[in-house]
Amino acid sequence: MNSELEALARTGTWKIVDLPPNVKPIGNKWVYKIKHKSDGTIERYKARLVAKGYNQVEGLDFFDTFSPVAKLTTVRMLLAIASIKGWFLHQLDVNNAFLHGDLQENVYMKIPDGVQCTKPNQVCKLLKSLYGLKQASRKWYEKLTSLLVREGYKQSTSDYSLFTLNQQTNFTALLIYVDDVILAGTDMQEINRIKTILDHNFKIKDLGVVKYFLGLEVAHSKEGISISQRKYCLDLLNDSGLLGSKPASTPLDPSIKLHQDNGKPFEDISLY
Repeated sequence: MNSELEALARTGTWKIVDLPPNVKPIGNKWVYKIKHKSDGTIERYKARLVAKGYNQVEGLDFFDTFSPVAKLTTVRMLLAIASIKGWFLHQLDVNNAFLHGDLQENVYMKIPDGVQCTKPNQVCKLLKSLYGLKQASRKWYEKLTSLLVREGYKQSTSDYSLFTLNQQTNFTALLIYVDDVILAGTDMQEINRIKTILDHNFKIKDLGVVKYFLGLEVAHSKEGISISQRKYCLDLLNDSGLLGSKPASTPLDPSIKLHQDNGKPFEDISLY
């Protein structure tokens, strides 16, 4: 919680003000999560302050909310091209990504646990987008897009989360899924340059060579790149309580004889 509160203070997420008349502030809550590595082991424990955005009023507290994310086909395409061409392939994570989006609307939030105020009836006036707000992902996407365009990157018209920089001697591609970013390219110097710029503006965690992205485990070898979803499948089995179940070659008993006259037809044909 302390590291999250420090990040909120560092980005100037809010200022403490007196509650204006006839204004109902939105609530908030702390969400706790365990972050895992690609092999399933615990990486770190994370606490995040989330605004109760479901209390927001459209046209008053927010307007546009849509924000594009990377298509899985684009992810696979970029991994395939990087493998064929022998490109550098790196991954990074943006720390507290949504806190970098600038709010234009007047949004007031109740004082969260862990934050002290000087007098009663005070609230937080949000200056930055906070996780849970309806417009949070869009504000972050707009902020990141404007930075990349200023640095010479062009946005793809087929997938708005893909940005490319085509220079005379090198090519660099940057793919975004909210706060997860893949960098692929021919020149490590350009990759390091854009990493430095992103870290200066947003603070990033450099994860090095891509190993796990959107449920895909990425394995590198001399022959190229292979992808699998082993951890994703294990997570599904664990969530459904079937992790310790014995495997079966078929979903039903093969000795059961089925006949069209057995059973009663459904009255609703859509159930077939």
